[in-house]
Parts: sequence; structure tokens; C-alpha cells
Amino acid sequence: MSRGAVAWLLLVFSLTLLVQLPASWLVRGFGVTAAGVSGSLWQGQARQIGPFGPLQWTLQPWRLQGQGALGFQGQAWHVQVRGWPWRWEGEVRPAAAQVTVPAAYRLAGQWQGSVRVQGAWRQCLASDGRLTVTDLALSEPWSLGLGQGWLEVQCRRGWHLLGQLLQAGQHQLDVDADVRGRQAQIAIALQPDAALTPLLRGAQWLGPEATAGQRRVRW
Repeated sequence: MSRGAVAWLLLVFSLTLLVQLPASWLVRGFGVTAAGVSGSLWQGQARQIGPFGPLQWTLQPWRLQGQGALGFQGQAWHVQVRGWPWRWEGEVRPAAAQVTVPAAYRLAGQWQGSVRVQGAWRQCLASDGRLTVTDLALSEPWSLGLGQGWLEVQCRRGWHLLGQLLQAGQHQLDVDADVRGRQAQIAIALQPDAALTPLLRGAQWLGPEATAGQRRVRW
């Protein structure tokens, strides 16, 4: 067999393997907790990957786009990405409430809106839109009303996720998360009788008498 024929067979074999690459292989390679993974890298589903689930995805490189749906904290989310790695745009928006992967805590609320981001490889170039939530509450392991809030992406200083959580007469929390730096700055302001006070003091985010402060979180 000629070298050209061997090279052709290797190319066909490699493309066939890539097209049919099982999603479970890729998940195992990242070493994350996963269950019920089926399908291929290009079209598949999973009952759980890390803290998310269920998940579904479809990637279409020939059309320069991909989309997926994932569940998190009782909420379904739709994700869409278009373009090449060096010039892309993505959008995230909430869908319907959904039974999701069990967690040590559970949040519930009514999410609306969307966030759109334009980027080049790992760089955030521009963003617009906002996700808002009303009647946000901690439902497990105990019940606690958290109020209303919003989230948006800011690209002026890199990848920053900005947000606020507000309940009139109770508390206000402002968040500035540096996604690539894996840290967030949280500004806390509480009313003296806020229901959130014992929780924050128990977590040592505030001193015994403090009703306001700053907290840096790393992950």
C-alpha cells in the first residue's frame, strides 16, 4: 500500500473518531462528577456534570454555532454560541423552572432577561443585557426570603460579573466578581433586624456588632 493510501486511511479514521467521539470520554478526561452521559461531543446529553444537570447540547462547527440547555438550582438555562474562537458571541437566557441536580442548598426565584457577550478567544470585548430575578428565596436547607436582584457582565476591566441582591428594609449585597481572577468582592449592608444577619455572622462574614462590611471570596 502506498504512502498516500495510508495517509488517506489515517485521515478518514481520525475524522471518523472525531465525529463519533463519545462525550463520556471527554468528561472523564476533565475528572468532574458526571452521571448519565450519552451521545457524542457534538450532540449529547447528561443527567449531571458537576453541579449542573440535566444538560443537552448540539455543536455545529460547519455552521459556526452551538447551543445547549442546562439545569441549575431549579432553573433551566439556554446557552447559544456563534463564531470562531478568535471572534465569537454568546447569549445566556433563562427558560422554565426545572427539576435539577440535588444540592446542599436550593434557591428559587423568577428569572427574566438575557446577557449577550462578544469576545475574542478568552478576551471579553463587549456585553449587553441583564438577568433579573424577583422573589428570590433560599428554600433548602431552610426557608429565607432574599428579595430581588440582577446580574450583568462588564468587559471594561476584563471578565467581570456584577450583581446586586436587595430586599427593602432588610439587606443589600453588591457583588463584583473577577471571573478570570477567580475572586469576588462583596459589599454588605444590613438593617439591624435583617433576617440575613445571623447567617452572615455565623459564616464570619460580619463581626458580632457590624451591620456593614466588605468580603473577598476566592474559588
